[in-house]
Parts: sequence; C-alpha cells; structure tokens
Amino acid sequence: MENITIRPNMKIGQLDAENDTKFLSECYVDNNIIEILVDTSSSEALILGRPGAGKTASLITVNNSIDKEHSKLLDLEGVFLRYIDNSNIIKFLTENDVNLDLFYKYLWRHILTVEFLKLKYPHIEDKNKFFQFINDLKDLIRRPEEKTALNYLETWSDKYWVETVENIEEIVKSFSSDISGEFEAGFLENKLSLAAGQNLSEEQKIQVKHRAQKIVNNLQISHLSKVIDLMDKHVFNDSKKPYYLLIDRLDENWVSIEVKYSLIKGLIEEIRQFRNIKNVKILVSLRVDLYQLTLEKTRSSGFQEDKLQSIIYNLKWTDKLLKEVVNKRISFLFMHQYTNVDIKFEHLFPSTNSRNGDAWQYLLKRTFWRPRDILHFVNYCLSESVEKNLVEWSAIYRAEKEYSKDRLKGLYEEWYDIYPSLQYMTHILSNSEEVISITSFQRNLSEDNILNLYQIFKKNKVNDEVTSVIYNFIDEDIYQKDDVTFEILSCFYRTGIIGISDNLPDSFDWSFRHSSHKSSFECSQSKWIKIHKMFHQALHIIQPAH
Repeated sequence: MENITIRPNMKIGQLDAENDTKFLSECYVDNNIIEILVDTSSSEALILGRPGAGKTASLITVNNSIDKEHSKLLDLEGVFLRYIDNSNIIKFLTENDVNLDLFYKYLWRHILTVEFLKLKYPHIEDKNKFFQFINDLKDLIRRPEEKTALNYLETWSDKYWVETVENIEEIVKSFSSDISGEFEAGFLENKLSLAAGQNLSEEQKIQVKHRAQKIVNNLQISHLSKVIDLMDKHVFNDSKKPYYLLIDRLDENWVSIEVKYSLIKGLIEEIRQFRNIKNVKILVSLRVDLYQLTLEKTRSSGFQEDKLQSIIYNLKWTDKLLKEVVNKRISFLFMHQYTNVDIKFEHLFPSTNSRNGDAWQYLLKRTFWRPRDILHFVNYCLSESVEKNLVEWSAIYRAEKEYSKDRLKGLYEEWYDIYPSLQYMTHILSNSEEVISITSFQRNLSEDNILNLYQIFKKNKVNDEVTSVIYNFIDEDIYQKDDVTFEILSCFYRTGIIGISDNLPDSFDWSFRHSSHKSSFECSQSKWIKIHKMFHQALHIIQPAH
C-alpha cells in the first residue's frame, strides 16, 4: 500500500513472552489451549513445546484471565537455589547414588499444599489464625485418616503462613538433621560433604546408602496424601471457585543440573497427585527437549512416559494460526497510524513471483512452525525495509541471511544441555545440496572428519551422546564408523536441522511436526536427508537451479 511507511525499529513483537506484554495482551491467538487449561476437570496440565512455541505466553494469558486472588505464578529460582544447591548433605547423597526421588516428591507436595492453602486463605498470617483454621476443620472431620492429615498440618503450623523459601529451608534442615543424626559418632560426622564422599570406602558407601535410604523412605509423604484428600473434601469443595498454581521457566538456572531432572520428575508426578483435588489445577510449561532429557535421566527409577500422556498438552501450530498471529500483530502495529485500513501481511509483503512463489509460504518454510521464528523473520524483513511502503523480495533475501545465522546460533543455545557438541558439527553440512542421500552423507563423513571432531571435543571437554560414540570409536574401537554417522544424524534430526525420509526424497519427517526423536537405528534405515531451509544461508547450502 502506497500510504504505508515502514519506520525504523518497527517490530511485530519481542521474541520472549515476558517482554512482549504489549502485543501479547492485544494480539494473543488462542489455539484452543486456554479453555482446556483453565478447565479443572480437564487432565491436561503439562504444556510441552519447543522454545518459542508459546508456552509462557499461554501461562501469562491464563494468569491474566483468572481472578488474581485465585492464581499464583511460582518463582522457582528464589525458592530452590538457595537451599537445595547449598545443601552439602543433598550433594553428598546425590554423589553417593542415594535415591532421593521420594524426598523431592515430598518437597513438592509440601510446597504445593502450602501454596494452595495460602491462595485459599490469604488472611492466615499468624499461628493463631492457622489454629483457628484447624479447629474449624476439626468440626467437619470424622475419619481417622482425616485426623492424621490434621495432625500433619498442626505439626507445620509455625511455617504455613511464611514465604515458600522458608518452608523449603525448614524441610531441608529437618531432613539434613535426620540424616546427620542417623550416623554414629565418629562415623562420617564431619564428612558430610561432596569432597568427603569421594574418600569413602565401598563398605562405608553401602552404609551411607542404607542409612540414608531409610530416612528417605520414612518421610511422611503418606500423611501429605491424606492432607490432599482432606483439601478435596473440606477445603476446595466449591466448583465455582477453582484455584491455580502456574510454574514456568524450568529450563532456566533455578537449580543446579545435578538435581534438576529429579526435581522436574517429582513435580510432574505431583501434578498427577494433585488431580485428586477436583477444584485446583497445577499448570506447568516445559520445553520438550528438557522433558525428553528428564525421561532419559530418570527412566531407571520408574518414570514411564506412557503414564504421563493424559496430563500432556503438546503445543502445535498450523499455517492458518501462525498467519493469524502475524496478521493480528501487523494490524496492531499500524493501527494508530492508519485507522481506516486493517493492515495485513498481504499489504506489506510482495506478491507471488516465479522464483520463490508465495511470500508467506517462503517465510513459513524457513521456520519450525512456531510463533517465535515467524515473528523473528518478519521483524528482520521490516528492518530491511525502513522508509519503504512494501517489503520487497530483495529485502526478504537480505533479512534471511541474518535470520538464518541468528537461528543457527539460537539452536546451539537451545540444545546445549543435551547436545553441547552440536555447534562443532554443523559444518559437516556446509556447502552441500539441500537433499542428500544417506549413502552420500556416509561417504562424505570420512574418518579424518571424525578424528577432527574427536580432537575438537577433547580440547573443549564436550560430553554427550554423540561424543560418547566418537570417543569409543577412536579410543576403544568399540563402535564402527556407521555408528558415528547415524548418531550424528539422530542429533541433527532431533534438533531440527534435517528432515529424514525412509523412501522417496520428497516426503520427509521433521522433529517439530512428526516424531520428535529418531534413534541411530531408525536413521540407519532411512534413505534421504533434507537440510531445513531455515539454515540454508548460514550453512551455504547449494540452491537448486531455477
């Protein structure tokens, strides 16, 4: 449109939901998730998606749509870092392979119980008011198990109205005291530290595990289960007044990596436990890669994926919904400047041409079908079109170069916890064609290439699934060259850099739309790989002739 002018710094939003409040409040597109999440009778409570898929935006929207007195967004960093990470005893037990799953479940169950009660009764600010609450419940209960639940609440009456972090401090101190007290005088009395654990004899380690496990197994988690039953029957018994706890940012540094996966596992299991209270709901957003890694790290202790399907909401986007996201934001961006025209994508972007086809499809094919990618690309296009009234194809090409490099860098950061090796391997694909046969990839990945990777990984002290195979291939001669090849392809597929086809080179599976993971064996059965268009510019992929 001739009367449109694209100004400097024009954007259709920020890439993270926390800093995108202006656009988010006016332009949120509900892909049917909000109604499901706020419905306490609906089991879906764990929002899974890749970074930038809209998990945080969904939680913020839920929080804004609920009565503020009935919901709370928990700050995990302030809650956990200070006491879990600073506990020498927890570090010591973790180092000595003591199973702390029950302790973490107990910790979550206590925290969540306290937070729900504080939401329901914000006026309880001291011990006397809490005892009045207990006395009111005593008049309602009859069954012995309900009396057990009340006894538990009375035991913790000094702490219920204080900050959550103080409750955690008390639990950790109590647990640590029990562990320390279990050891006889002179045996490990001054050795409960991570460093000391490395100096124990095998016999002492067995004693540590046995005694510590006894303390863990005696935690009063069954009493807390009775508290949950009590809350369902006598506290949260009004279906017209549901309560919500929202938990986000689990991928950030709220706790050290050594205990993060066990804590996430404990939280997910407690989501299911609190489903027994009909009128409350815990909503958690979690990156799909962190969820997968949690499963991998904790599977040996009975954490089974099939049992979790009922609570999972997989956040997915369609072409139509993503177009609606962009159109709403473009319209909002120009709303105050052009009140008579509802500006849409088609008003700003060029018409179809014979070389690249439709502009929208051109952009969309260079995304993982998530809002962050398409917003990022559009923002780059606007930046390359300042003082113009239209985003020309030449501006899209220039924008793509920067966007592609930025997204590749972002991918390294996104997958660093699982694949720190990724940033050292993508050059393998550089200057290749978009579609490559598996046999060609095998042939091109020479033993010299693998040796070069080995040296880079050793120098930078990189350890993950890929490097493990390469180290064993070079050092131990355990694996074959093909094992290395297919482990690398499994990594590339999982992170989204490539798609994989079992048959024809025109139908590919992508991790962000189909199966999120393919094993090295599955990759070995494939015939073709295709490099995602998002990374063509960054990797200098050879473009087909037109």
